[in-house]
This record gives sequence, C-alpha cells and structure tokens, in this order.
Amino acid sequence: STNRPLRIGYLPITDAAPLLIAHANGYFEAEGVAVEQPYLFRGWSQIVEAFVADQVDIIHVLMPTAVWMRFGQDIPVRIVAWNHTDGSALTVDPGVNSVADMAGETVAIPYWYSVHNVVVQQLLRHHGLRPAEHSGERLASDEVRLVVMAPSDMPTALANRSIAGYIVAEPFNAAAEVMDVGKILRFTGDVWLRHACCVVVMKEDDLQNRPDWTQGVVNALVKAQLWMGDHRPDVARILSSEGGGYLPQPLTAIERTLTYYDHDPYGA
Repeated sequence: STNRPLRIGYLPITDAAPLLIAHANGYFEAEGVAVEQPYLFRGWSQIVEAFVADQVDIIHVLMPTAVWMRFGQDIPVRIVAWNHTDGSALTVDPGVNSVADMAGETVAIPYWYSVHNVVVQQLLRHHGLRPAEHSGERLASDEVRLVVMAPSDMPTALANRSIAGYIVAEPFNAAAEVMDVGKILRFTGDVWLRHACCVVVMKEDDLQNRPDWTQGVVNALVKAQLWMGDHRPDVARILSSEGGGYLPQPLTAIERTLTYYDHDPYGA
C-alpha cells in the first residue's frame, strides 16, 4: 500500500549511516514519510534477498552488487544516492607488514560483487600476486586465496589466525585495532581515490508510482549526509551500542572510524 511506512534494511557497518541518522534525527517524518525501526541484516545475500522479496523498501548495498542486480539479474532496482566514498581498509595480522607478505595466505572479502574485491585484486596484482582461482589446498608462492565472509565474522577469524587479513567497511577495521588483533595496512581510498562503496537503492516501482514519497525519502538522506559532515562525534554516539544502538559495535571503534585516522600515525 502507498500509505505503508518506509522499511529500511541495513548491515552493521558505518556505510549505513545516512539511512540510520535520517531515522534517528526524524528527517523522514519531517518530509512526510512514516518510517519503521530499521531492520538489521547480517550479510549481503540476506539483505538483497529481503529487498527482492519486498520485505524492505530501501537498502544500502555494495555498488557492484547494485550493477549485478540490475543488469545481471534484471531486478528493477535504482540507485538514488551514494552513501559514501572510500571509507574501507585492508586489515591484516600484526605480523604482516606489506602486501607481498600475503603470498600463500587467505584474505576475506565481504562479497564477490564488491569494490573491496576489485581493490584487493588491484593491490595484489600491483605487488606481483594473484588471486587463486582453484580450491586446491596448496597455493602457489604468488597466490592469495580470497574467501567471502560476513563482515561481523572477520575480526574473530583474524584473531584465531584462520585468515591473514580482510578488506571491508568500517567499523570492522577500527574494531581489529581496538581489540588489538590486527592493524590497518592500506585504506581503499589510497588505491582508488573517492571510489563509490555503498549506494542507496530503491525500487523502480516506487520511483514511477510514488515520486513525491521517493523524493521525500531522498531529501531526508541528503539532510542526514549534510548534518553528518559537521557532527562526526555525534554520529558515532548515535550509531554505537551505547547510544542509539543501531550498530552492535562499541563507541570506541565507531569513534575511531569517524574521527581518528590522522596523517601522523597512518601517513606512511
């Protein structure tokens, strides 16, 4: 029904911030759009399936996934906004000091249709390595195994040494540093400056049949993005488990994500 409240789907990553802050700050209601409490999903497959099954109206999704949905699967999906650019990192075991050190190791990515997969493969090739295209146990000396893993499982996998690193959105890179189980080796924006990471997608039907409602939704997101730029510590508090509780991570990890990465410790 056209009067149904907006249903938001998101993953527990800071990429979801525009959707979540628009909800927290009442920007949807200010645009005349009723909205339900946002729904948290654990992985990319689940959020895409929920969107296709019409269980949610709007989600943030990896930019290559949006392209795959539209042109690979003929799902009538439309990108209405970029959530952010850059904002991800390659986090590694404390003993790894260069990309070359990852030869023969396993690295986790969030999804095959992700900018993270593109960026990590660019990095590997630049350093004379290549992703393994077989499932055999033994890797050649210049191969790196890539495995798909839910972002929330990555820090634990790094801590128990089942992977040597992962490339993913925040705050899972900051979380590894806060938990002292890993360190950031590279930021994705260093490899591909201002790359689109997550985008906001809605359904073609809504754009066609409810243009005013859709415009209200997008207006609310833009308001949230503008507000967030000047209120980064507030954003961290609202998102955190101690604040608005939208994300399960503690304030320390989300604050680090949004306010900490200065040139002095990370320039090299």
